[in-house]
Amino acid sequence: MQEHIEHLRRLIRLELDRCRGDLWPNVCRLKQSEDGYRRIEDQVINLAKTEGMPVGSAIALLEQDLAHKGE
Repeated sequence: MQEHIEHLRRLIRLELDRCRGDLWPNVCRLKQSEDGYRRIEDQVINLAKTEGMPVGSAIALLEQDLAHKGE
């Protein structure tokens, strides 16, 4: 299981390293802080584990949630 989580972390890092502000402005802003990055990582891993959601889809859902909350 730990190996799977580490794989997810690598995929998340790849996605966030090429973060596009026109697609994910809130996520790109949030990832700038250590706490924000950890929050993104935790939520994406949770969605991948519980919902079987691909990393990109989980980040897109997180962006949508952040936009609705006005963060």
